Amino acid sequence: MKKIGILLLLVIIAFCACDTNSAILDEEEIRNIIYDISYDFSWNDINGIMEYVHNDFRHNGMYRDELRFLWNERRKRYQLLSCDISQIYIDNEYATVFMTMTYQSATETVSFSEPDTFGDASYYYFDQGRWQIYGNQEWRMNKN
Repeated sequence: MKKIGILLLLVIIAFCACDTNSAILDEEEIRNIIYDISYDFSWNDINGIMEYVHNDFRHNGMYRDELRFLWNERRKRYQLLSCDISQIYIDNEYATVFMTMTYQSATETVSFSEPDTFGDASYYYFDQGRWQIYGNQEWRMNKN
């Protein structure tokens, strides 16, 4: 009976360790995606950004094609993007990234607190073995 109890305790510890490692790996993957997005933006590679966007993306009524247009418009106005992540909240297969996104051009620098300002790059979904930008899945922007 003692052996079964010890074995059960070891199994529970192993599962707890796996969950922690999984969360760390998930957070690292999301951080890498955001880094890649800022790199792709700075190199004017909108297709590279869109590779991280889920086919069912929807954010405040905006769909995937509209998101591509938005990134193109941002790129016309700014040449550089940097992202400073403050927190990643993971809840099973969903994640929310809290960060400051700073866009720069030769004449202006603007920073936005996400997901509070736009949030289109802040909501993720784990699907088909990888994290993807998913949007908040809202049909239209909530006005408070």
